[in-house]
Amino acid sequence: MKLIYSTTSPFARKVWVAAIKLGLRDQITLEVANPLRNADVVSAANPLGKVPALLINDDQVVINSPVICQFLQRRAKNNVDLHQPSYMTLDTTERVHTLADGIAEAAFMTVMEKQRPAEHQSKLWLGRWSQAIKRALTMIESGDVELLKNTPESIAEIALASALGYIDFRLPENDWREENPAIAEWYQKVIRDSELQETTPAD
Repeated sequence: MKLIYSTTSPFARKVWVAAIKLGLRDQITLEVANPLRNADVVSAANPLGKVPALLINDDQVVINSPVICQFLQRRAKNNVDLHQPSYMTLDTTERVHTLADGIAEAAFMTVMEKQRPAEHQSKLWLGRWSQAIKRALTMIESGDVELLKNTPESIAEIALASALGYIDFRLPENDWREENPAIAEWYQKVIRDSELQETTPAD
């Protein structure tokens, strides 16, 4: 299998961390590509022009990071279950996973918008994305983070750590820790995880 991967994408990071935890590292080759700088490579694998994309063979590709993670889960042989840990119900796992992906998407769109000339940036959309990140973190802070603290082995945890890592990397002015002390405490511990350390975003 070949994973079309970006070193800065929180979605690609989530997939690769999941693959490593599921014991699939040796079955996957990484091909580093950037949707902007290597658009032809990315689009050849995924017609939507997004990373990650998992090439199974010459005529089969899996796209969309949650779908790829589910596919990898089914391929795992090491009895690790990232999608329904015993301490979390399935709806909690998938809710936090979805919220984390939404945080990452809002952060990514913010980064893209801020690359435009200042006079052309949309204050409306920047505000909407900022509030989306804030509301999602507030929801997780209010209860879900206590469940996340019990174990590192869940797709929800991987997704949230990847999203927050992206914010720290691309939007350091977003001081999410101040309003979310429980998440900040959790993140400080989980970011020491070897797979997350290995996949720290880098240009």
